[in-house]
Amino acid sequence: MNQKSIHFLCLLMLFATACSNQPADPTMPYKVSSNAQWVFNLQQRNPLKDSANYTSVYFRFDTILNDFEVSGILYPQPAEKYGWEPHESGVRLFFHNLKTDKEYLWTNMNYDEEAYKPYFMSINETNIIYEKHSKAFKDGDAYIFHYDTTTCECSDNSLLPYAEYQFYDADFDGEDELILGYYVGGPHGSSSYDIYEITDSMLVRKEVEGECCFGFDKSTKCDIENRIITNTLYVGAYAWGDYVYKVDEKGDIHRWYHVYFDSDTNHNILSADTTFYQ
Repeated sequence: MNQKSIHFLCLLMLFATACSNQPADPTMPYKVSSNAQWVFNLQQRNPLKDSANYTSVYFRFDTILNDFEVSGILYPQPAEKYGWEPHESGVRLFFHNLKTDKEYLWTNMNYDEEAYKPYFMSINETNIIYEKHSKAFKDGDAYIFHYDTTTCECSDNSLLPYAEYQFYDADFDGEDELILGYYVGGPHGSSSYDIYEITDSMLVRKEVEGECCFGFDKSTKCDIENRIITNTLYVGAYAWGDYVYKVDEKGDIHRWYHVYFDSDTNHNILSADTTFYQ
């Protein structure tokens, strides 16, 4: 066998190896070697690596956005063991900016004396939380997760309904904020979004005075020209409220007013009560 044939066979073997790691369906997560350097780096930052009570699954997303490479550790909790849904699993997300080499950590894990426990739902209803996947995860597994760019015509804004994270100028200051999605259950389950400022050293959750949990959802309307944000909350089949916020020049978000609507079965408005906050 001559040198050219050997070289060709080597290339063919490399190509076959690369293809074997690719999923048949590119929208699904696929398993990779746990010996990869990025997996080793995550293992060194896993406080639960040696815990017998938790399964640690290492993952990295297949997309780089705004110069951020995103990886993390998933602690899938089977519902039959803890009574939780799979999307209530714990997660540690590492946002590494490839341009500045800065890294930011976000987690939904509650550090108490007993153990690490999720205290609210993990990031939304995409591939990492479906029960058929969470049951298949084994301790030490490493996966590439698909970043879902599917859009939704039912949304009143341009946020991606199935993406775990995205970047969006939520306060009209010309700088994108980090938007983290999480699943909200119920018969009309959908994604809601928390907003984080990306500072030089940390992620700072965007808050509104007088509210404990301001965020976006698929109903959010952003009027950039007038610097107004409107969230719609349905409180019944024929009743809803519009919560309106004003964004000042510094990018701070303030409650402005809300309008409570009541309608008949044909959704004709019967009454509208307005309350101003400032």
